[in-house]
Amino acid sequence: MKWKQFKKERIFLNYTIMLLPHSQKKAIHFKTPVWTFGLLFLGILALTGVSLFFAGSRIQLEAVRREKSEVESERELLAEQKRQAEEENEILRQARELQEQELNELEQKTRDTIDELAELVERENQIREELGLQITDSESQTTPAETEGMSSAPGYQIASTGVPAVLLEGSEDFLEIQKELGYLQSSLEEKTSQYEDYMRTIQDKKETGVLLRSRIVDDALQFVGNAYVYGGNDPHTGVDCSGFTKYIMSSTAGVNLNRTAAAQAMQGTAVSADAARPGDLVFYSGGGGYIDHVAIYIGNGQIVHAADSQTGITTSDMYYMTPVKIVNVLGD
Repeated sequence: MKWKQFKKERIFLNYTIMLLPHSQKKAIHFKTPVWTFGLLFLGILALTGVSLFFAGSRIQLEAVRREKSEVESERELLAEQKRQAEEENEILRQARELQEQELNELEQKTRDTIDELAELVERENQIREELGLQITDSESQTTPAETEGMSSAPGYQIASTGVPAVLLEGSEDFLEIQKELGYLQSSLEEKTSQYEDYMRTIQDKKETGVLLRSRIVDDALQFVGNAYVYGGNDPHTGVDCSGFTKYIMSSTAGVNLNRTAAAQAMQGTAVSADAARPGDLVFYSGGGGYIDHVAIYIGNGQIVHAADSQTGITTSDMYYMTPVKIVNVLGD
C-alpha cells in the first residue's frame, strides 16, 4: 500500500460536523490524525488520575488533621492533668510541712508541759515540806514507765508512757500526742490549782506572821520606860531581860519560853542578822561566851529590851553590843 493511501486511510480520519444554524445548512468537514485521540485519551486518563490522587491526598490530610487535633487535645488534657497533679502535690507538700510544723510545735509544747509539771511538782513538794504536810503513798507512787524521760519527783503521775515514747521515736501520731498533751495540761492545771492553794496558805501564814510580829513589837514597845527588876516577870511592875521576853512571847504569841536568856537561846531556830525579822530574839554575851542578855528585835536595826536597873525597858541599836545569836521562836 502506498504511503499516501495509508496516510489517508490509517493516519487521518475524516470527521464531519453538521451545523444546522438558521443561517447555514451545509455540513462542515475536517480531518484530524488518529493519534490525537490517543493523546486526548491519555490526557483524560492523566487528569482523572491526578484528580483521584489529590482527592485521596485530601482525605488523608483531613484524617491526619483530625488525628493531629485529637493528639493535641489529648496533649493539652495531659498537660492540664499534669498541672493539676503538680498543684495537688504542692498542696500536699505544704500540708505535710504544716502538719510536721504543728507536730513539732505540739511535741515542744508537750516537752514544755512535762517540764512545767515536773517543776510544779518539785515546788509542791517544797511547799509541802514547808507546811509540814506528808506526801501520801498514792501521790508518791509512780512506775518507771511513767517517769521515763521526765522528772521522777514524788507525786508526778501521767496516764501512760505515750508522750515520751512518741517524742523519742519521732512518731507522727498527731492525735495520740494531742491526747497525752491534754492529759498533761489537765494534770498541770490540777497541780497549779493545788500550788495556788498552797501559796494562799503560805501567804495567809505570812500575813498572820507579819501581823503577829507587828503585835509583838507593839506590845513590847508599850512598856518602854518601865522599871528593870532582876528576877521580875511582869513588865508592868518590873522585869529583867529574859522575864520581859518570856512575858511578851507568852502573852502575845502564846510561845512558852524558858526563864533565863541562856536557856531561851536554846529554843527556836537560829537565823542570820540579815534574815532577822521583828519579833526575833537577839542574844548577847557579857564575856566568856556565856549568854546573859536577850532582847526583842523590832526592825530597822533596833531592839527593845530590859537593859539594866538604871535604864529600865528601852530601845537600842541592835549592835550596841555584838549579838552572839539571833533566834526565831515563832516557827514561821
